[in-house]
Amino acid sequence: MHLSRSLRRLTKVFLTVPCPLCQRPASPVLCTDCYRQIQTCRWPSATRGNTTQNTSAPTLTLHDDSALSVLAWGRYQGVLKQVLALLKYGDQTDIGLWLGHLLGQYWQTSQRRTAYRQLPVVVPIPLHEERRQQRGYNQAALIAAGFCRVTGLSLVEHGLVRIKATEAMYGLGVNARQTNLADAFRLGTGLPSKARQILLIDDIYTTGTTAQAALIPLIQAGYTVTGIATVARAVFVSPSV
Repeated sequence: MHLSRSLRRLTKVFLTVPCPLCQRPASPVLCTDCYRQIQTCRWPSATRGNTTQNTSAPTLTLHDDSALSVLAWGRYQGVLKQVLALLKYGDQTDIGLWLGHLLGQYWQTSQRRTAYRQLPVVVPIPLHEERRQQRGYNQAALIAAGFCRVTGLSLVEHGLVRIKATEAMYGLGVNARQTNLADAFRLGTGLPSKARQILLIDDIYTTGTTAQAALIPLIQAGYTVTGIATVARAVFVSPSV
């Protein structure tokens, strides 16, 4: 895996790398047509700051009934869903940095940036070490790195550690997700003073269960988590009554 990644990077120096979705010439990551399609998944600017269910800015209700803001670049559907699958399972590390770049630009132009008295530090949601070794990287950490390159925020890549090898979350209900993630995280290394706020970064926001579990050790240690930024957010359509 590591050899193939190195060869792909070397190839980029000499050849135009094909779009990972359709194999046509890409610049810099997707071809023009796939890039246009992924932009249709992006939340429109007009919805920023609106906290209704079907916008980019919902809130996650915490155990103490306070609310954590959630900023997502796009809807988890279409080409964006395909690209995230390639990032997680296709050894396409450059996609992670690129998506982080898009998310960072989106965050910069949102109202979130102007709400801070002191800019936060960025902590990605970690993978369990066994899964990280299998994959070769943590996709959330790659997104966070791209995000920080754009925003200039400080990255604390190992601020959280995942100590429980959880089941895959796909297909699990809310209660099963909560049981699966109970006591899954602990504090890692490199966290700053508790006076600094923390912004969590992940690839996909579905029910908020993972974010809830990641928050617990941070809040117990006295840190303030100001929000979570993700590339995509699942949209659940309520059945007609």
